[in-house]
Amino acid sequence: MDMSPYFSFFLFLLASVGFVGLIVGLNALLGPRSEPSAIKLEPFECGSNPLQQRNVRPLSIKYYPIAIFFLLFDLEAVLLFIWAVSAGNRDMATLSLFSFLFFMGVLSLAFIYIWKEGGLEWR
Repeated sequence: MDMSPYFSFFLFLLASVGFVGLIVGLNALLGPRSEPSAIKLEPFECGSNPLQQRNVRPLSIKYYPIAIFFLLFDLEAVLLFIWAVSAGNRDMATLSLFSFLFFMGVLSLAFIYIWKEGGLEWR
């Protein structure tokens, strides 16, 4: 019997939703029967009372472009691995090399633009 890809995806989706439902149902059955006490809901910092009620420092908005740029460099490393693995197949190696070089060109232009705009400086 040859299954269509849609039927396979539907079975996968059905199994995923069923598994999540099973976990949520078991948590409702086997979970705690009473509400947590006030002591359990208190913040905890290394065995002592917290120094601040809200111990969250705001991040500079400059952090986010640098984080996204770091993710782009991770993606570039993945493309480099794909190119290295496909070196055995000549047609595939050429295609993956050109796609890698294109991505590196776009990434280099983005890096130059971010650098010129001062996006990498923490003033």
